[in-house]
Amino acid sequence: MILSGALMVAFFQAKVQMFGAGIILGGIMLALMNLYVSTKPKDYFIQDERSVRIKEKAGYHAFGITIIMIALIQTIDIFWKIDILFKEIASIIFIVGMYSWLILRWHYNKRCEI
Repeated sequence: MILSGALMVAFFQAKVQMFGAGIILGGIMLALMNLYVSTKPKDYFIQDERSVRIKEKAGYHAFGITIIMIALIQTIDIFWKIDILFKEIASIIFIVGMYSWLILRWHYNKRCEI
């Protein structure tokens, strides 16, 4: 990745150079993450039943939040005729869904009741 990004930066125009810089950054991050993971024992990454259940429950609720958010936006669009396009709000819905999953996972982990 780092080599291909360096080639893009060296031989292409400005837009592709920015993409190449992103690929270089991604390659460096992957290399550092692999170094970190390779120093841990194999048993460190095996999840227990509780953590799996917390992720499942947080995922179910985050999915519900995302579906309710889409339904509310569609309802607002139908009644007030705002002409909201899905491609305009898809990134916002995705970000809300991901952050709600992270927050719910943290909440259920702190609560310790699954």
